[in-house]
Amino acid sequence: MTGAEHPTSEQPVDTVHGVDEAPDAAARVRPPRRRTPWLIAGACLAVIGLAATTFALTRPEASASDGGSSRGGGGDTDLATATVGRGDLTERVRLSGKLGYGDARELGTGLGGTVTWLPEPGTALDRGSTLFRVDDQPVVLLLGELPMWRGFAAGMDDGPDVLQLEQNLAALGFFDREPDQEFAASTASAIEQWQESLGLEETGAIEPGRIVFAPAPMRVAARKASIGDPAGGAVITVSGTEKRVSAFLAPNLKEIAVVGTVVQLTLPGGRATTGTVTAVGAPVEQDDGQGGSKLKLPVTITLDDAAAADGLDQVTVSGEITAVKREDALVVPVVALLALPGGGSSVEVVRDGEVEQVVIELGAFADGMVEVTGGDLEAGDEVVVPE
Repeated sequence: MTGAEHPTSEQPVDTVHGVDEAPDAAARVRPPRRRTPWLIAGACLAVIGLAATTFALTRPEASASDGGSSRGGGGDTDLATATVGRGDLTERVRLSGKLGYGDARELGTGLGGTVTWLPEPGTALDRGSTLFRVDDQPVVLLLGELPMWRGFAAGMDDGPDVLQLEQNLAALGFFDREPDQEFAASTASAIEQWQESLGLEETGAIEPGRIVFAPAPMRVAARKASIGDPAGGAVITVSGTEKRVSAFLAPNLKEIAVVGTVVQLTLPGGRATTGTVTAVGAPVEQDDGQGGSKLKLPVTITLDDAAAADGLDQVTVSGEITAVKREDALVVPVVALLALPGGGSSVEVVRDGEVEQVVIELGAFADGMVEVTGGDLEAGDEVVVPE
């Protein structure tokens, strides 16, 4: 296997997941030898249908009980070799995901009546926005973590929902006191002013279903009901206001795809941009495309430049995560490994025209390379690889 550059002591080790390194060919004074496949080892990292499998090859009769052996030879036949390098051992994981607005959910109302107006899909909704109209009266969005679980009226018990309502009325300019958990005369007065601004009857009370609390501003994703339909629990579908990429990775990649990891993204048309992993969920079952299911790790990636995705929604994007598994590591290609009888690994090193078998200790694997943690091996050594 020849024709590609290999890491040297001056170069960081960085190979692409699923792409084998091609070693340099070096002329050696040694007759050609056949390497017999004996062991298949390494890591298979599957990412949205992509996988890489690394192989170790050995010859059953090889022995290195004394920690190393040397064999000479004559002739002018080439040997395929790779240069032992020192640098960062990196893993590059490719992924595919869906770009769109997240947190989609349905909104409706408990008010009886008929839907008389609906917003257009794509409409931005913020505090005070009309979500839709029932019997020609607005159902209004306010911001807060607590849902509306009871009506607001004089004589009600104190509670955090009252505080949340007063905070919204203050933000909209209708409440000029310090918000608290008590429904007081000032609360009723602020409600009346708010009702007047919307053309509602000025009662100083708010019935259940007139407002909907949500944690953050939203956008209309779709209409679930049509004008003229009875009002109910699913009138519109809303989503978050930020576009993001949702992807699913193999669970064993959890250490690579952590929150804060930078992702290189390629958008439709070849546009390149970057994103950041902002959430990693617990493994969930996903369709494997063959009538079964597999556990997958849900990952959310937020675009660093939201404008890069202008005009795009519900499209497939590709990405790549690069993670450093080991810093300043001594590494060799996995294909250079020889399995020893009884366990352990070695490599064949070309030194002064001789091929010497060297027992080594292994560390982390990544992208067809393996970390060497022990053994008589140095950066710059030439190890034999399969031709």
